[in-house]
Amino acid sequence: MQVDSTAALYDWADVRIEFKVNAAQIELLFSDGKNDYNLFVDGQFQRAISTASGTTAYPVTLGQGEHQVLVTKRTGPNFGSGRFQGVRLPQGGQLLDLAPRPARRIEFIGDSYTVGYGNEGPGLDCQGNYRPYENSYSSFAPITARALQAESHSVAISGFGAVRNYGDANTTSAMPMPFYYGRTLMERADLAWNFQAWVPHLVVIKLGTNDHSTEPQPSADVFIRGVHGLITQVNNAYGHLPIILLADSSLPQLVTRMQTAMQQQRSMGNDQVHFVQVTHPPQSQLGCDWHPLIAGHQAMANELVAAIKPILNW
Repeated sequence: MQVDSTAALYDWADVRIEFKVNAAQIELLFSDGKNDYNLFVDGQFQRAISTASGTTAYPVTLGQGEHQVLVTKRTGPNFGSGRFQGVRLPQGGQLLDLAPRPARRIEFIGDSYTVGYGNEGPGLDCQGNYRPYENSYSSFAPITARALQAESHSVAISGFGAVRNYGDANTTSAMPMPFYYGRTLMERADLAWNFQAWVPHLVVIKLGTNDHSTEPQPSADVFIRGVHGLITQVNNAYGHLPIILLADSSLPQLVTRMQTAMQQQRSMGNDQVHFVQVTHPPQSQLGCDWHPLIAGHQAMANELVAAIKPILNW
């Protein structure tokens, strides 16, 4: 998120805006039209807000007294950037101090699974209408973080891979997911992220589905080299810290390659790299284009939480 005196600009999934007020009614001010948001009041989900071009003020009725408001970006960077221009309080309304943020932090690097693509879909075929059915708050990544009482960042783009993006005619892509790592916004090469502003205790990498789900696939050596390159990016950003290479059970070849990448890292002396496999949800728990529904994300998160606890002693 890029913040200045007039607005906050962002495009990554599950961006969060949180504040506490003493006011019966407020207006959320967005300059958007491409993204949807979850609205939580006092920890309870209220509704989804679908922004519209030309509309800037979105009224929220709270009731008398103090209230904690959380707004989360449902949609990922594929839909474009949004701009939050603040909150308008009625006469006499007050902004109050928030409680301290969670001390634990997890960064997730991934693709459509991390974004939450289609996780509220009506079925496997969403007829090309994806925006209403994407809810990044309910992807396995933030679910995992909340279960561990941690704050999370999701650096993820639907359709992108470690070395090859979905449907590319070549075995590698010019701009796969690692190309965008380190940007404050996916679409802005000029806004470099300050890695010291938010240092995680763990980085989870779930990439490779898009590399391998269509032909021509990258060779094992090329793919694993790309994973090593991303691990180097992470270590250059934060120093050596625990990294989980995560794969689900849907692509056995990807599982083998991620395991090999982990083993090679360890042979090079980096024992902070771990491999975790989670169970891919059954068809009954799949939504748009065979992506997990929220129930599937929850099941994957349960397995990931169990794997993280002994690694971090949480």
